[in-house]
Amino acid sequence: MNQKQTLKVILVRHGETIGNVKGVVQGQSDTPLTERGIASTLKKAEKVRDLPFDAVFCSDLSRTVATLKLLQGKITGLPEPVYTRDLREIDFGDLTGRLKKEIMPIILAHKEAPEVPYPNGESGGAFIARVKGFFKMLMDRHAKGQILVVTHFGVMETAACRFTGPPSYENIHIGPDDVWRMTFSHDGSITREAL
Repeated sequence: MNQKQTLKVILVRHGETIGNVKGVVQGQSDTPLTERGIASTLKKAEKVRDLPFDAVFCSDLSRTVATLKLLQGKITGLPEPVYTRDLREIDFGDLTGRLKKEIMPIILAHKEAPEVPYPNGESGGAFIARVKGFFKMLMDRHAKGQILVVTHFGVMETAACRFTGPPSYENIHIGPDDVWRMTFSHDGSITREAL
């Protein structure tokens, strides 16, 4: 980036799903959006509908694709989206579909030992590398401008921890209507704010 270039990344999490309501770990499996998930997505669209976007990237899982379709219905002139596996949620492997509250100790242990993969799934280290690789690609391809990214909690949480803090996962909250803007500035600083 030269001195005058700033890249802004608008991060939108998919709307609430049936799996979210049931409290199960979805990972790379999928369930449909709920009525509340649709309503919150339309609120997010209102927050960003007047912003100009130079590119759109979306996880290729159906809950994010459905979320993007809702955004496209409210935001005119969005660029053709790029669907990518790089923006998928972490692969929980054999734990997919289990109740989150029952396996939270395992999830927390994996966050402490990112080199250990979930059984038949992905390691935290591989997931972090995937998320960082996506953002590196964005910065390489788009030194400036504004990019819309539709993704999952884990990707947003990882981006926050890796680029803007807090250093601990414990303090990160993404409300149902939250939209984040991460700004990558020419001086190397990176900020995150809720819109």
